[in-house]
Amino acid sequence: MEFRTKIVISRRNKRAYIAYAGLFIAAASLLLVFIPSLDSYIPYVFGTGIGVVVIGAVIARGDVRSYGFSEEELIVSTEGIRVGSIFYPMKVVNAMDFNVEAYDGLYVNDGAMVSGSNSDGMTNDLRFESGGAVVKCGFYLSGKQHVQQLAGVFDTFYQLHIPFVERNRNNRTYMLRVLNEKELEEFKRKYGYA
Repeated sequence: MEFRTKIVISRRNKRAYIAYAGLFIAAASLLLVFIPSLDSYIPYVFGTGIGVVVIGAVIARGDVRSYGFSEEELIVSTEGIRVGSIFYPMKVVNAMDFNVEAYDGLYVNDGAMVSGSNSDGMTNDLRFESGGAVVKCGFYLSGKQHVQQLAGVFDTFYQLHIPFVERNRNNRTYMLRVLNEKELEEFKRKYGYA
């Protein structure tokens, strides 16, 4: 069983820098609160910043994200992990840590936005150590079936007692679920960890 997906990399649309400058201007308007003689300019500076954000977003054609897809793939299996052209055999992989947050299209209301939003599936990441080096890799989840493929690999890892951690941000998960104490005991018995 293997899990195969696109690698998410940090990248910036050069046209989006105008929108980022607008955010800086809008945030800088808050500093004017501390200069009493300039406090009457706050609405104008803030409005200018928001205007620059909108203009920057239009120029960037709405793509102001700071990440995108790599040409390379991530492949995870019981044999090892392939990040692009580099293969790490499982016997040299340590401290494997999967942060699985959301798949593309999943409605997420994490408090960052008042009404929530749909995820783009690009906020997941894998971290592990190999040969003394730390390898970090963002990865994409396209939908529920893609998540089930990853869960299939996790199931195999648990059956073979391959050490790894799965989590959703700061919450430790087991087969992509947060378990209560009773469920955790049943989980350990099922996979022979008790």
